[in-house]
Amino acid sequence: MKNIILVGLLLLGFLVYGCAGSIQSLAPKQETPIDVSEQKLPAIGVAKIVSGLTPGQEIGAHYDGLMKVRKQTYYAEGYLSDAWQERYEDIVIDELSNAGYNTKEQSDIFEMDDSFNARFLVGGIIRNGTLQSFGSLAGNYTEVLISIEWQLFDRVKREVIYNLQTDGYGQVSGVSTESYTVAVRNCFKNLLADKGFVETLKMQGTEVVETKVGETIIFSTEYIDFDSSANMIDFVSNAIFAIKTEEGHGSGFIFNKRGYALTNYHVVAGRSRFDAIFNDGKVIRVNVIDTKPELDLALLKLTGTNYPHLVFCEREMIDLGEEVYAIGTPLVLGLSHSISKGVVSGIRDMDKYTLIQTDAAINPGNSGGPLIDEDGKVLGIVSLKIAGQGIEGLGFAISVDEAINGFNLIGSN
Repeated sequence: MKNIILVGLLLLGFLVYGCAGSIQSLAPKQETPIDVSEQKLPAIGVAKIVSGLTPGQEIGAHYDGLMKVRKQTYYAEGYLSDAWQERYEDIVIDELSNAGYNTKEQSDIFEMDDSFNARFLVGGIIRNGTLQSFGSLAGNYTEVLISIEWQLFDRVKREVIYNLQTDGYGQVSGVSTESYTVAVRNCFKNLLADKGFVETLKMQGTEVVETKVGETIIFSTEYIDFDSSANMIDFVSNAIFAIKTEEGHGSGFIFNKRGYALTNYHVVAGRSRFDAIFNDGKVIRVNVIDTKPELDLALLKLTGTNYPHLVFCEREMIDLGEEVYAIGTPLVLGLSHSISKGVVSGIRDMDKYTLIQTDAAINPGNSGGPLIDEDGKVLGIVSLKIAGQGIEGLGFAISVDEAINGFNLIGSN
């Protein structure tokens, strides 16, 4: 009778704590990536891999003992740390290189290497994951089965042009997180084995849709009728961005739907490209294509097309006392797209260019942003402020005419 009770208790414990078999039987077939080294596909860079799992979601457990009794439950955190991000990105770059793709590791601490010239980016969202680990008496190994939705992004078209969800399995000895890296690597290999992925890159890469440097650059002077100043500000703000550099930040604005933009030379001096941060949080890579240091102006090109853009104000006379707005990023990035209102206080002809004086509040970080009139048209590019004890309301913007003439821009309605 005692033996029967003992067996019953053991069985009850087994049912309560659970046991597990390997999930390897659920693992997908491991495919071999297609070698594209002879196909001359366009350059491809690496975007982020993010977790799409719900925080607190149960994803597996740890087992131990000869009966493989469940000892601990694993839950999803819902995010990836910077260290795991870097590890996964390194895996993707490594496998792309192994398969013959044109890519480079983003090893520069400021991320200013040639990988940003890539038209295409590949990134992924972890959709499902199962983790099991087994102690020394239960087999002494860790296994992971993971599903990732891969997305191929065209930076010119600014859209995802291909996506595919693949699975990957990884197993390593001992209780180790290294099983994750094996599973992600196998998951990405299955993407590189997909013919549709390769054909999409091949087909899209042959389309010439990027603006060529040296072509005629058009700006618009077309009048836009806004219902209110609030609507005007909303429209204008979509074409203005913050510029983040190692030394600080500034502002810039788009004046052409193909992504041409302006800022001050001193904001981007010594740089060939940087990040533009928009009011919706979107970050887009920008190339510096021409500069006029003597005018403190820089001509920029954002990756992509079909941008909202500002309209230039071409007037022989700017009225003293007319209301103007300065929009930019004063002081810190958290204050991006701040708006200050003032009037035109004067027109000052300097040795090299014309300055528009205004009493609109201008602070460090406003540099490169637009000074606009009540119609939302650009009068000038905010450049500097004279500050000192007892000095107020002495801000200046370079007349937009200087940019038009300096960069040989052509007006069009």
